[in-house]
Amino acid sequence: MTIQWTLIAAFLYLELVIITLLILPFISAKIWKYILQFHLWEAISRKANTYFMVFLMVLVLFLLDSIREMVKYTGKHPHDYEAELQMHMKLYRSQRNYYIAGMALFLSVVIRRLTMLILAEYELISKNEEAMKKAQEATESLEKLMKEEKVLEEPKTSPSEKLVKEVKELENLLENKDNELKSAKENIEDLKMRSKEVSEQYNELLSKINNLKAEIEN
Repeated sequence: MTIQWTLIAAFLYLELVIITLLILPFISAKIWKYILQFHLWEAISRKANTYFMVFLMVLVLFLLDSIREMVKYTGKHPHDYEAELQMHMKLYRSQRNYYIAGMALFLSVVIRRLTMLILAEYELISKNEEAMKKAQEATESLEKLMKEEKVLEEPKTSPSEKLVKEVKELENLLENKDNELKSAKENIEDLKMRSKEVSEQYNELLSKINNLKAEIEN
């Protein structure tokens, strides 16, 4: 295997390792986002599309070269055994290079798609977290407003209730005082009647005493 195909095969194995890491379930999108936020990756990501397109073009050229080699050595049947053996070996190498280049090209597209999906997932997660925080802040502010409204409503309603209670208590006191006053007036009337009777009895006794004194003097 020549140097260029050795490098492409090594890159193919590297792509398999990267895809295996990308699809591991315990590595979340946040971790990949933090990894991709390193300064080195940020510098590379600025020209990532250019690098990716150049690399794709190189892989396409190697793929076309392997297809050319396959077409070149397919369908030929030399009469010499050693020549036929060399031809089959070259055909095998061209087919091997074709599969290596094709798989490397395919996996590079898969890696790009996976990274885009992971970054999109992270963006969705971050937006969801921001929305949840905003919703939580909105609910907290709404609860505070409701509490403040209740606090503001309490002074308006409580004095009226207190006033109603005080008015009822005063009315009850007035009724009690009226009843006491009525009973006091009745007692005064009774006392007046009794005092009048007592004064009349006293006058009668006084007149009787005066009569008795007059009789005794005579």
